[in-house]
Amino acid sequence: MARSTASPARVRRAGIEDGAALARLRWLWRTVERAENGLSAPEFETAFRAWWRSHQDSHTAYIAECDGDVVGMAWLAVFERIPQPRDIGRLAGNVQSVFVIDEYRNQGIGRALVDAVIAEARGRHVGYLIVHPSQRAYPLYQRLGFAATTRFLHMDLDSPVVITPPE
Repeated sequence: MARSTASPARVRRAGIEDGAALARLRWLWRTVERAENGLSAPEFETAFRAWWRSHQDSHTAYIAECDGDVVGMAWLAVFERIPQPRDIGRLAGNVQSVFVIDEYRNQGIGRALVDAVIAEARGRHVGYLIVHPSQRAYPLYQRLGFAATTRFLHMDLDSPVVITPPE
């Protein structure tokens, strides 16, 4: 596709009324870029909008608009952590589903979306953020202050796990 010459993106917090646009972006990302199969676009939109209505307390979405078109999104999922004596209301966050339509990439839109998510997390007193970036997006997150760590381990529960017992 040709490079967009649209005006700079406007990033804003998404409302429930943006459900169709968010579903469309998620659909494009997962079906076109990741070649996933599943629900049809209309079925997915219906299911997605129902899901989001029931997750308003834990998930916050931001969208980027150019000339009135929604061209990108980013999500913050917040979860409560186990209390400790010095901090009862502990929160952690997960940066999720950061996606910008191909022709709008490399214009600072992804960064603006992640900046909005970080500001939201700070405003909600989230203790830390986690992200599982694509290889392409890894440098962006590093520039924003995310750092690789050995403090977290990851297990993919969607894939078969083969555990080899110790000898």
